[in-house]
Amino acid sequence: MRIIRASEISSFWYCQRAWWYRLQGIPSENQPDLESGQLAHHLHAHRLRQAIWTIRAAYLLLFLATTILLWQLAR
Repeated sequence: MRIIRASEISSFWYCQRAWWYRLQGIPSENQPDLESGQLAHHLHAHRLRQAIWTIRAAYLLLFLATTILLWQLAR
């Protein structure tokens, strides 16, 4: 019994012919485009992770600066 995944259903609804070709093991003719798209997604994900860590570092620095300022004012 073959398991059908949600991504396969999505692929079928998007393009039934491409789904059938993939099922037959026939490779896509636009492999370079697919690979460049994957690379673009990986690059975007990497930049997004960097941005998230930069924001976290900024919040940490803001917290530390506020703590030091309040400590200095309380003296």
